[in-house]
Amino acid sequence: MTLEVLWKKLADLTARTGMKCGRSDQCDSNCCRPSISCSEPGVTPPERELINRFLAKQGDFRFYESGSNSCKFLGKNDKCRIYAVRPIDCRVHFCKDDSFASQSNHSASNLVADYHARHEVEFMATELIDSCKFRGEP
Repeated sequence: MTLEVLWKKLADLTARTGMKCGRSDQCDSNCCRPSISCSEPGVTPPERELINRFLAKQGDFRFYESGSNSCKFLGKNDKCRIYAVRPIDCRVHFCKDDSFASQSNHSASNLVADYHARHEVEFMATELIDSCKFRGEP
């Protein structure tokens, strides 16, 4: 299974199950602020490659538009600027409630586990998103 196939399966599953942010204030993108949420998504080498290809098409991409205490890809409008190629960790995270805990979804967990089992070398090379240097990043 390729990364793109996994993304499609996760999108279909999300649509079928109606998974969405469970925060009472809707999605305020605070889960994209590691200083608030105390978590940060991981990025595998294939994800990094796809993000870099996406960034190459963007021209002059500005990192940390939403400030240095947020994900480097979060825009001023609190929307993900790489949404189409966001990492798996971001695709499967839906705040459970007003905490930043993620809703459990066994089907999504199984899809991701199966993908990582098939791509163990890449999975073992996962880095936190803020530790990765992306194309055009100063």
